[in-house]
Amino acid sequence: MSLRLLRLKILCSLFCVLTLSLVTTAFALPSDVEVLVTGVKGAKKENVEAALGLPPGIVRDGQVDRRWLLRFAEQIPGLVEKALQPFGYYQSEINADLKETAELYRIEVKIIPGPPVRIRKLSLRLTGPGADKAKLRKERSLFPLKLKDVLRHDYYDEGKKTLLLKAVDLGYLKAAYTKNQITVYPEEGVADIELEVATGARYRFGAVSFEGSLDRFDESFLRRFISFSEGDVFSHRELHRSRINFYQASRFDEVLMIPRMDLVAEDLKVPIDVKLTPGPQQRLRPGIGYGTNTGGRVSLNYQNTQVMDRPDVYSFDLLLAEKAKSLISRYAIPQKGHWENNLIGPFAIIQEDLDSYETQIVYTELEQTYGLGIGKTGALFLRYSREDSDIGTDDNISHLLTPGVRYYQRTYDDPLHPRAGYQFRLELRGSHDKFLSDTTLGQVLGAGSFMWPLTQRFTLHTRVEAATTFKDDSFSEIPASLRFFVGGDSSVRGYAYKSRGPEDDNGDVIGGDSLLVGSIETEYSLTDDWGLALFYDMGSAFNNDAEDITFIRGAGVGIRRYTPIGPIKIDFANRISESHHGVRVHLSIGFDI
Repeated sequence: MSLRLLRLKILCSLFCVLTLSLVTTAFALPSDVEVLVTGVKGAKKENVEAALGLPPGIVRDGQVDRRWLLRFAEQIPGLVEKALQPFGYYQSEINADLKETAELYRIEVKIIPGPPVRIRKLSLRLTGPGADKAKLRKERSLFPLKLKDVLRHDYYDEGKKTLLLKAVDLGYLKAAYTKNQITVYPEEGVADIELEVATGARYRFGAVSFEGSLDRFDESFLRRFISFSEGDVFSHRELHRSRINFYQASRFDEVLMIPRMDLVAEDLKVPIDVKLTPGPQQRLRPGIGYGTNTGGRVSLNYQNTQVMDRPDVYSFDLLLAEKAKSLISRYAIPQKGHWENNLIGPFAIIQEDLDSYETQIVYTELEQTYGLGIGKTGALFLRYSREDSDIGTDDNISHLLTPGVRYYQRTYDDPLHPRAGYQFRLELRGSHDKFLSDTTLGQVLGAGSFMWPLTQRFTLHTRVEAATTFKDDSFSEIPASLRFFVGGDSSVRGYAYKSRGPEDDNGDVIGGDSLLVGSIETEYSLTDDWGLALFYDMGSAFNNDAEDITFIRGAGVGIRRYTPIGPIKIDFANRISESHHGVRVHLSIGFDI
């Protein structure tokens, strides 16, 4: 090989190495892309950032394709303009500047939104047989956009959806929009909206038929769970309510409520097929867990939903916990009419060993419950109890025959994850020393909780509880279970369960004859499954003749895990009304009053 040929090969090799190095450097750095948006905030910024997600192919195997990135940068003004239009901004000034550093490409998107488009004309018309229905006209009046409002497409879509759903819920199953138009004039900064709903005819419920392996159920018994009658205005809400009724009976594993629109005749009645899958007649459920009110616990539940070929229900619950033990058995006989009409006979043995008192209760009761309408239940009861309680320096045994009345009402927008609604209960009870009782007294107890949505994610919860006692005998004659205390998961958080109340001369907590508790809480939903909460509780157990009422207060933060049985709550609460501060953890499940 000649010297000239050798030099040529060396030069070619060096050229190839240098070229490969330059190409590798050009594509290896920078290796990431950052998009920075300024000029808008909140939901507008979130929508813009979502629209500016990098298309597939710009970054491959950790390398940035600069040619495709430049093409994407050119498209940014158009993408941003479309992302801002749902908020009423059609005349925005948008600049996208691509900058390159040693580590990344940065696209700086600067936005000047300009004046928003406002509504100049708004036409919302109802036509058809349902046009004059007051509830539908009221829903139309609540349409979220008004004249001169900023054009918000999300409000428009939500208003359209809500209005149409209202028409359907009122029985106008074929309701539809015959006109649905937004005309935008960006140069003038105005928009015209035209909506027209044709309700169509009104449908009603037809005959109900049952399907499934239902040999052990009489049809008259199954019809107790249907919340509507043939001829009632058709409502998907009532279908759902009936479905929940069947599930709450604890007899069925699957419930399907099928409207047979294909069988609707000229009378516009919709037949309903109810397909039921019965569950096991007998269930045995063991459990283990922990609650801050009771400590560690094990439980056992047994239920038989068909006693001696009757739809009677027998159940018992056994609880063994650090601070409480109980055995409660119940026998329930369904009555005619509403599905909540039942004659119930419980028998219970309950033992509590708390810091404030120790007590053992044995009672039997006869209770007649009545379904009084949607979410409303009433009851009359007669209880006979024997209680052996040790509280402060009092150690007594009491016998009470206690008649009473209970009322409970619950209304929520969603039975699993509610954001609006309320529940409350009221109970009146008493005894007289001339009727198998050791003392004469009367008690009034009431409690309620309320829920309001503040924004899409924030919800406000409030809770209140009050009770008082009217008595002829000495307070020391009242057994521990009928005295009032504060502290615990559903009382004032930050304090142990029933640990605060009036004290005797020795400083022992002995409880009071009256109670007042309140709570306010804001909850923020992080996702569909998780949330955070801030809360403030206050309450007092006191005696009617007390000159001053002393309230204890607790505040803290909480974690929420939403489940089908209600939220699992973990609260970290601090006592703020006592000199000795300390964080106490509270764990509870479900919706509390």
